[in-house]
Amino acid sequence: MSKEKRIDKHGAPPKKKGGLWWRIPMWIVIVAALCFLSACAVNLGVSLQLRQYISSFDPVDYSDVDRVVPEIDSETGYYTFTTDRELKIMMLTDIHLGGGFWSIKKDQKTVYEIITMLQKEKPDLVILDGDNTFSVPGPVYNGGGTLNNYMSAHDVIEIFNHEGVYFSTVFGNHDTEVFDYTGRQRLGELYMEDRFEYCIFDQNFTDGGDLPSVTNQIILVKSTKGDIKKAILLVDSNAYVDNSIKAVLEWNYDIIRDSTVDWAEDSLKKLGSPETVAFFHIPTSEFRVAYEELAANDFKDTKDTKYISGVWDELMDETTNSRIWHGGITKTDVPLADIDRFFETLGPDGLGILEACYCGHDHVNNAFVNYKGVDLCYGYSIDNLAYEDINYSGLQRGSTIITIGPDGKRTTEYKNAYKDYGLSTDMFVDIYLDKLLYDGGVPESAVKAQTE
Repeated sequence: MSKEKRIDKHGAPPKKKGGLWWRIPMWIVIVAALCFLSACAVNLGVSLQLRQYISSFDPVDYSDVDRVVPEIDSETGYYTFTTDRELKIMMLTDIHLGGGFWSIKKDQKTVYEIITMLQKEKPDLVILDGDNTFSVPGPVYNGGGTLNNYMSAHDVIEIFNHEGVYFSTVFGNHDTEVFDYTGRQRLGELYMEDRFEYCIFDQNFTDGGDLPSVTNQIILVKSTKGDIKKAILLVDSNAYVDNSIKAVLEWNYDIIRDSTVDWAEDSLKKLGSPETVAFFHIPTSEFRVAYEELAANDFKDTKDTKYISGVWDELMDETTNSRIWHGGITKTDVPLADIDRFFETLGPDGLGILEACYCGHDHVNNAFVNYKGVDLCYGYSIDNLAYEDINYSGLQRGSTIITIGPDGKRTTEYKNAYKDYGLSTDMFVDIYLDKLLYDGGVPESAVKAQTE
């Protein structure tokens, strides 16, 4: 038999039949790309639908209120509320807007709750205390099904911009995740865009770097005579110690960094060291120190710590034996009080100007204590997503109202979304108000007051 190569009628040898192995990964890539593009299109449609739902509400009616409009102070360069009347601040924390097709109903519930409270409270200023969004894969970790935190943040901004309510924000650990579309600095720049008339977030300091501290701002409250009644200090407590999945899974939270503390100290000194109220997302370790002192004394007052109200209802962490998920929680080789310098620098042993700290992060904690003369306050959360059963629990959901009087005196009041604002408990899902989400091991009197 001849070994000569056969040729076709054009004089060329026939092509060899190729294997199919290369087509399999090609089709996998094509299918994955189509699924990704389809998910993006669906989530964009969901976002537009959510914004349409937001626009279905009437803006807050301020016609019967002597409204205070914030302006940039020509002397200090900071946004300033100038008034001789009481200034009302509403703090909302852990909004956790999912922003995807897995969470559309829960996101609508969140919008309904927030706007109803805004319309009834008519605040001069809203401070978002972090975790405005929860852009994680759904249904894993109860996420919305989108990684586009930029789009979700835009949805959050639209709530307040449409309602005509001035607001600013700090970021939490969930505003930017390791797998999210947008980094921390770019997200901060979104909030600063001129098109959002009612967002007064202004980045007064950032340390830059791969993990920038972004949401650091000072807002002033002045009398018409020009005296500073209060400095509102917004502090970025950051997210995780690095951009690794390991840090996220181990809840390895960052702290308020020394560079931010130094900026705050220097800036407030230049303002004459006014009384300061701080807002940040992740509690500092002093929140845990105060809790442990009270728990060891059967929640009776100690020399340094006074219990005022609320509960600690977080699940107990077996590793740290704590219900407080504070910054630097994994630094077990460092004494609790020494994990960061924030409280020491601005508190009673430092400048002595720190009057109160408001935080979020622990979604079902709303405890309010006084530690060494400084109020340490958790805020009511909004979260309808992150915890498995939190959508049905109504006792943790609401707002924290901080008022600054004409004389500069501050008051703090917790208002439950259902009991105090009259929100419907069955409009989206049936909400229960007769028990805590978890058994927090708090004083019986506090639990009773919470459920009555």
